[in-house]
Amino acid sequence: MTNEKGQTVNLNRRLRTSYWLMFLSIYAGAFLYGPAFGSMPVGEWIASCLVVGFFVSLPLLLVVLVALRPTPGGVSWMSFLLLGYLIYGIVLIFSPRGLLGGLLLTGTTLATFIYAVAWLRPLKKAAKARAKNEPSD
Repeated sequence: MTNEKGQTVNLNRRLRTSYWLMFLSIYAGAFLYGPAFGSMPVGEWIASCLVVGFFVSLPLLLVVLVALRPTPGGVSWMSFLLLGYLIYGIVLIFSPRGLLGGLLLTGTTLATFIYAVAWLRPLKKAAKARAKNEPSD
């Protein structure tokens, strides 16, 4: 039982870390695929990249509590949201100036999604075992 508890805590930590890395990759990507450096004064360029990053990360902020304290329903909904970010990252890869930002976002999104699925897996096994043991009418 202690080993399962340690694995759950480790998965929680990995899920949280990959979530925050994904968040950082969104802002780093905004500087990479956002407005071209030198197209405006430096202060405006930084501000515009931060605004782009904020609007891209806005849906991800909806599940920040799930990343901090995961629940089965919350992790399920977060995994659905991550699929949208995965599609966005793949589209960025094929856009002009978006290769590096898209690769960063796709990689961190895939890692977060894999940890979310790994977090939900034991719960799915337990639900199947309960359903198998219950008498059917």
